[in-house]
Amino acid sequence: MFPMRSLFAILLLAPIVGCADSASTDDTAGAPDDTGPVGADCVEENGACVLTGTYTEDMTLTADKAWLLRSLVNIGDDASDVTLTIEPGTKIYGESATNGLLVVTRGAKIEAVGTAAAPIVFTSDQAVGSRARGDWGGLVLNGRGRINACADGADPCEATGEGGTGTYGGDDNTESSGTLKYVVIQFGGTEVSTDNEVNGLGLQAVGSGTVIDYVQVHKNLDDGIEFFGGAPNVKHLVISHAGDDNIDWTLGYQGKIQHALVVQADDAGNHGFELDNNEDDYAATPLTGAVVSNVTLVGSMAIAEDNLALLARKGTSGQFWNIAATGFTAGCLGIRDDETYANFVTGDGAVAHSAFACTPNFEQEAEGEEDAGGTEEAVFAAGTGNIEVADLEIDGSFQPEAGSPLLGAGAAPSDNFFDAVDYIGAFDGTTDWIAGWTDFSEN
Repeated sequence: MFPMRSLFAILLLAPIVGCADSASTDDTAGAPDDTGPVGADCVEENGACVLTGTYTEDMTLTADKAWLLRSLVNIGDDASDVTLTIEPGTKIYGESATNGLLVVTRGAKIEAVGTAAAPIVFTSDQAVGSRARGDWGGLVLNGRGRINACADGADPCEATGEGGTGTYGGDDNTESSGTLKYVVIQFGGTEVSTDNEVNGLGLQAVGSGTVIDYVQVHKNLDDGIEFFGGAPNVKHLVISHAGDDNIDWTLGYQGKIQHALVVQADDAGNHGFELDNNEDDYAATPLTGAVVSNVTLVGSMAIAEDNLALLARKGTSGQFWNIAATGFTAGCLGIRDDETYANFVTGDGAVAHSAFACTPNFEQEAEGEEDAGGTEEAVFAAGTGNIEVADLEIDGSFQPEAGSPLLGAGAAPSDNFFDAVDYIGAFDGTTDWIAGWTDFSEN
């Protein structure tokens, strides 16, 4: 049975209307027709339509119903060409008692396209006021992109996702796992087993054909978003109050990111970016190295542990443009391991047109470096247009104030994916692109 306080949360938060006739969802739900995906069958239980098991036919989650993820829900079976469509304004609840989790398998797609006025929300089934990090799992997309996880040199290389989230990997960095637009994912990250938690949004070998734009991950117990290889591109990303790292990449990720906001809470959190190539083989190929532009990272000085705005390690590369960072106790930039530093010295990795306002700005005890604490300064000094400032001069909505050192100090990477900018950070001081659709609720 649905826990009573969970039922209360559903009834309080979502408009419930009559569901379709109940039908088993152990294997499939819905069916394609000449007009496209049809509404998913609703197995009604205490006011919610329960989803569980594996679905191998196209279906749509409609906004007039509350949808509940019970245990592991797979879209596709790693072979089926199946699409899950989610209407604007739809709310999907992860069942806390069963660690509800949604996985879009290889070959399947999710088309979750909300609007600023009607975002799609994945959230806890607990009552408002009782929600917390780790109440449920999260959203995982598995693709057939390239990864560097195979020590035996297998090509294509495949791997198994954390938390039992299925197989990912292949040889197609251009494949599509669908669309996420105006989507909020909150209060997830359940611990499946000791030190085995689920990311709020896991992108596992997803290709560049996937569209990810206007997505928030809020109060996840583990990382906010993690990229495992592949090459998905992301715009307008918000990671808020994560219990661990905010943006994490590994295993050969080679995508692009522009316009991102990271905000730490005072009670938990780790790095703004935690960036690895491969923890077992720092030189593994394809080499991890995304291009990132226009990110505002706001840390919390209440977090006394290892807490850096940008930590590059374990052989990663990466291009970082227009990064504005402040408030991280261990520094704005940390570079660890000889292989990582070599990537930044050769120019494969770089920091440019960025503003740091941390105290200190650079990690003081860098691991794996003979001259501890010195290399980050050299990388930063070598980058075009970098500045150290006492204050980013941003307001309560993270917009640069008039006269902020961020305004007029930026430049765009030379790639058609990136919007032309002349400012540092996620915002231009005029357009508040997080307004209306994001949710920073405490519980």
